Amino acid sequence: MPVISVAVGSLGIVVSAGAILAASLRASAQRRLSREVLKPETANGELVARAEEQAPREARRSADELLQEVAQKSKAVLYVVSNKTSDKFSLPNLTKYLRMKGVEVFEGSTPEDTIEVNALRLLQLLDSTASGPGSKPRAAPGAPLHHELIEEGVARADLDARFPAMKDAYVQQPLDYGRNSRYGDKWRISCYLVVMENWKPKIEAHPAMVECMGPVMDKCTDAFARWYCGIKSLASIDVSVMNAFVTRYRPVNEEDQLKKHIDGSNVDGSVILALPTDDPFEGGELYAWDGKPQKEYVYRMNPGDLLFLDNAVWHQAKPITCGTRWALVLFLRLQSPIAHGSCRPAG
Repeated sequence: MPVISVAVGSLGIVVSAGAILAASLRASAQRRLSREVLKPETANGELVARAEEQAPREARRSADELLQEVAQKSKAVLYVVSNKTSDKFSLPNLTKYLRMKGVEVFEGSTPEDTIEVNALRLLQLLDSTASGPGSKPRAAPGAPLHHELIEEGVARADLDARFPAMKDAYVQQPLDYGRNSRYGDKWRISCYLVVMENWKPKIEAHPAMVECMGPVMDKCTDAFARWYCGIKSLASIDVSVMNAFVTRYRPVNEEDQLKKHIDGSNVDGSVILALPTDDPFEGGELYAWDGKPQKEYVYRMNPGDLLFLDNAVWHQAKPITCGTRWALVLFLRLQSPIAHGSCRPAG
């Protein structure tokens, strides 16, 4: 076997060509294995996972470190893919979320391997959502806010005319928002126009409320589409309603407020419309936390005022101390249209 002598300073290091070849083969094998961890793939034509070279296993991030990265990118997603205390990945929740977003789920030989690879795919998904084609970079200091109050976005006279029928149509429909909601199965002060599938217990949209407030819901979605196109510099966006409901707040326990929250990782945007009342209330200010650095914004909304929220904006409705407060709330799903055009005009 030939011998190669390499001089380093005043020292002589002797290395065999066989040792060099063996080291080269090991490195090549490591690169091949690491490239197979994340396969190039397409999710609904939007996500193309990068097949990049991963660090050796001993240098890889732990599941806890990956969870912290998820938390930094999106608190909303953290709550969905973690356990009840949000301090560990939940494998069923993680894989369910990836499938919902159209990402192929990796099945490893151990739960640890499965979580590690799928957590990496989740982080790639979050990165692509934040900086992919058609989206804007993350907000920088001084950047536009991700919410906005539109005064009298819906005509007050129209809402006043609809109010008696809306009040007569209102019935409480208890709904289970799941373990990731602070309310769980205790939310029971809303009447629904649109209900997302798979809610427990299963409820149906209330026909009388749909007839009365359906046209108002359509006006809200049209107005949101124009606003969203403006802040995102988009030509158009398709807006569909996941959930729509009229909520009645009264000064009694569990019915007087909406505590600080975000509307969920699968909600792309939200609308809150202040409605008239025949029982004047005190309190009920709406708070939003937005911007970098984050600031607190306080709104005293009048009937017809619209509050638009981009996804994952923290907000809260403060308690009322007397009277009755009404609001129409929409949870929206957004999708780029197949054919490009302009934002729809209001109906």
